Amino acid sequence: MLYKINKRSQAEISMLIVAFIWGTTFVMTKNALADIGPFLFLGIRFITAFILLAILSYKNIKQIARSTVWSGILIGFFLFIGYTFQTVGLQYTSSSNAGFITGLSVVLVPIIYSIVNRRLLGGSVIFTVLLAAAGLYLMSVQPGTFHLGRGDLLVLVCALGFAMHIISVDRYSHRHNPAAITAIQILFVGVVCLIIGLIFEPLPHSFPASVTGAILVTAVFATTMAFLLQNAMQKYSTPTRFAVILTMEPVFAGMAGYLWGGDILTVRIMAGMALILAAMLLSILGKKEDVSNIETKDQNPAPVLD
Repeated sequence: MLYKINKRSQAEISMLIVAFIWGTTFVMTKNALADIGPFLFLGIRFITAFILLAILSYKNIKQIARSTVWSGILIGFFLFIGYTFQTVGLQYTSSSNAGFITGLSVVLVPIIYSIVNRRLLGGSVIFTVLLAAAGLYLMSVQPGTFHLGRGDLLVLVCALGFAMHIISVDRYSHRHNPAAITAIQILFVGVVCLIIGLIFEPLPHSFPASVTGAILVTAVFATTMAFLLQNAMQKYSTPTRFAVILTMEPVFAGMAGYLWGGDILTVRIMAGMALILAAMLLSILGKKEDVSNIETKDQNPAPVLD
């Protein structure tokens, strides 16, 4: 049992690292989008990440099974839905609304997970999730500024996509080699986004350092490393715990914006950060739910990376 607890802790610390990476690269990505369309940026970023992963783990990717391809495409589809509807929705709503509604995936994950597994949500899970959602609201939405519109509904689909991505990783990734299934899903997102970008977005006349730097950093750390960690480690925890930990992303983004982007941290934002931090600590330090499900997945692990 000690082994399982240690593995769970490693998995959740890994996801905290992922949230840190995604949060701290937000400023860099936002600056890059001033010179390149979002779909072109995503397409180049994800395809670059695939090439890097293919070089580092050629043997695993060369031997990809057909079942891995279909599972990877399914996971990649939900990831694509998340990124696409977030990008489109941002054109019709405020960034604060989009940030909060995207974060509502932390509420959707346990609901979907309980429906799929036909289990009732525990009181501690509900409390932790609502605490994280309240923190997201304080961080993202100023009083009197939140009004639901067409863009907000689009971003809600984005939140559903990211929630389904976490659920599908939990359901399928443990059956396959982590590098192989990660490669398929990021290649799927990269190809589809690149096609959309080439059709609907103007080609940039040049690639300034802000764009190339953002592509390289997000491809290496925010894509290859982040999704490889998620696909390799999520089997040792639960989707709900991972979703709560990922709400630390806007906390890290807020801190990065304050340190490097000239943003101001108000009392309201800091209170939201505190609630999210409390929810994350409660989730990590709380009792270990769904132990049997985690142990069952661990009995049939994926092949070890070469």
